[in-house]
Amino acid sequence: MTLKNFLDLVPPELLTTGSRLREILELLPDPTCADLLASGALSDVCYGEIVLPEGARSERIGYVLDGALGMEKTLPDGRTHLIGLLVPTDMYGRLFDGGSSYDLVALSDTRMFTFARDAFEAALAGSPEVERRFLVSLLDELDAAREWILLLGGHKVIERVSSFLLVMLRRNLRSSAARDGTKSPHLVRIPIRRADLAHHLGARPESISRALHDLEKRGIVDLIDAYTVRIRDLAGLVELSGADLLVGIE
Repeated sequence: MTLKNFLDLVPPELLTTGSRLREILELLPDPTCADLLASGALSDVCYGEIVLPEGARSERIGYVLDGALGMEKTLPDGRTHLIGLLVPTDMYGRLFDGGSSYDLVALSDTRMFTFARDAFEAALAGSPEVERRFLVSLLDELDAAREWILLLGGHKVIERVSSFLLVMLRRNLRSSAARDGTKSPHLVRIPIRRADLAHHLGARPESISRALHDLEKRGIVDLIDAYTVRIRDLAGLVELSGADLLVGIE
């Protein structure tokens, strides 16, 4: 598979100029890029499927195309906690290291493009700049965990829902080639089912619905459908969340 074939295969909005995966592929020499893409494959996982169990060594490096993956940690008493969320344009997989420190679970039907781990390691070994770009992309996993901890700090459900929308907006803006001004409406796609969102936010589904409708009544958001929210008042959403999760994004 050539780079052009790969770019034709992947939805263009997920490989815009500035996409970390695209930057990595374009920095590689043509033969190395071809070898890496030859190890690639589309992968579909169903809701609830474990992509990578805790402690397992990942043999594939994945790039999320559609859906959402949850980084879940199981406590000794059997309870599970979501410690991070990976959405389209995020990558996962540990190189030159041991097993995963959490379960990676599909929180919706999810499509990924994956590469063989050994092929990716070989590509990185030949280019320090490519290796640096990839390591930066894996910091997304740490950002996802940090954001989720901040999100759960809200005492009220509406604070947690507001923080969740901000986290999703920040991820959208990070992956966009261009950023709109704060006066322009922003669309946020909720990548998981309402019941799962409620579970992971420590609330009931009806409480999540009430919080979203409350935000709409306040003129902060418009509810387009069950999975899409338009943010009308970004400053108001940030204030209501109780934490400025969008520092530097204006």
